[in-house]
Amino acid sequence: MQRLPPALATTLLMLAACASEPLPGAALDEVRIEMRGADAGGEACADFSLTAAQARYFLARSVVVTASQQRAGWDVLPCYVRGTARSASGVWRWEIRAGGTATLETPAGDMELRACTGCEVVLGRRGGKIPRP
Repeated sequence: MQRLPPALATTLLMLAACASEPLPGAALDEVRIEMRGADAGGEACADFSLTAAQARYFLARSVVVTASQQRAGWDVLPCYVRGTARSASGVWRWEIRAGGTATLETPAGDMELRACTGCEVVLGRRGGKIPRP
């Protein structure tokens, strides 16, 4: 058996440890829909809904963003679907909005702002920010 140089062996061990550590919001199973609704002014939201499979798709592809990135890149629309998901670390609570944004509460109670480019297929609309006149 060939021995690896110590620096290479250490690097490989670190990479293996990172690969086994789930990323926040990743590997969410048992995605469940609890409710759908709209904030005030969301009269046009009657058609917005997601299946558990669509929510899983969105959550798997969304990324953590800052509040300013979310405001600049996506519309935070009044239409939402809320639910839960499970991972190895516990139960996550989520809210996905029609404009491609979401909030995700970790099992520890921390909140993540998330957004998804490329999730139009499940949201039923064009992605990103709606152009304003």
